[in-house]
Amino acid sequence: MSTLRMQGLYPATVTPFDEDLKIDFAGLDAHLGATAEADGVRGLVVNGHVGEVLQLSSTERADIVRHALTVRRPGQPVIAGIEANTADDLVREATNAAEAGADGLLVLPPIDVRPYRRLAKHPASVMHYFEALDKQVGLPTVVHQYPDFTGCAYSIEVLREVVALDSVVAIKAASFSPTRYAEVWDAFHDDVAVLAATDAPALLGMLLHGAHGALIGIGVIDPPTWAELIAAATGGDAERARQVFLGRCVPLMDTVFENQEPTELRSEAASTKEALVQLGQFASSRVRPPACDVDDEARAEIGATLERIGLLRPTAHVSR
Repeated sequence: MSTLRMQGLYPATVTPFDEDLKIDFAGLDAHLGATAEADGVRGLVVNGHVGEVLQLSSTERADIVRHALTVRRPGQPVIAGIEANTADDLVREATNAAEAGADGLLVLPPIDVRPYRRLAKHPASVMHYFEALDKQVGLPTVVHQYPDFTGCAYSIEVLREVVALDSVVAIKAASFSPTRYAEVWDAFHDDVAVLAATDAPALLGMLLHGAHGALIGIGVIDPPTWAELIAAATGGDAERARQVFLGRCVPLMDTVFENQEPTELRSEAASTKEALVQLGQFASSRVRPPACDVDDEARAEIGATLERIGLLRPTAHVSR
């Protein structure tokens, strides 16, 4: 398990759907393949939030893992997101991912339900889940640390116990606040990989403070840009990182993820897919209910941003 060393860019991929809202596997293969082949991509993450894990069945999640394995490049791990509210169900999802061939797990907080969120700061409650995964599955595990405002961010004390497990190899530090991120980096960067994970302007400060890499959904839109950002920031070239970030990254985060402070109803998955549609990766930005699709206004905004940063020729985007 310790052989999985996560550094660099790990884009969280999306899941395209056809007109019947079934997985478009041809589109999925094209998307996963294009992501894997992009310069600087160190591995593929499937079935995360932007991959609509909450709208996927267990069978679909496993199928997506299998498809990712067919297109990844040598040395690229496939990390599978898993989500459940009981330890038994979480182990079942992890086992399904392992049997499908996943190299590691991204564990969404299993206590993300209102009555239990306060238990994110109770070590025994959180360890109930992670010890079960460690003992019964044992795949290399990435712990998904949520922002404070969700009400289920793990405390440093809880993370200290989780990180001590043999299977835990990384923290996806989606802390949103640079201060909270710094606490995680300072406490654990010698023990596990700490991956910056916010699709918002705070990302640059996090990378400059210290990071082994980034695990971000927006990384599927022009992955080489994000890989260049990470390499510059973690390699000591702060000025180059700032130029890349302000010139190419911030416009995308603002338009596609609304800097993670959304005012519109459309989902980040839909917006991400729409950008990829306009870049020619697949045919539709459909999302499964209850998530909301993009509208023509959003399509135009996304297209204009892609034009402005040089990814799309002018007038190539259309309302449809």
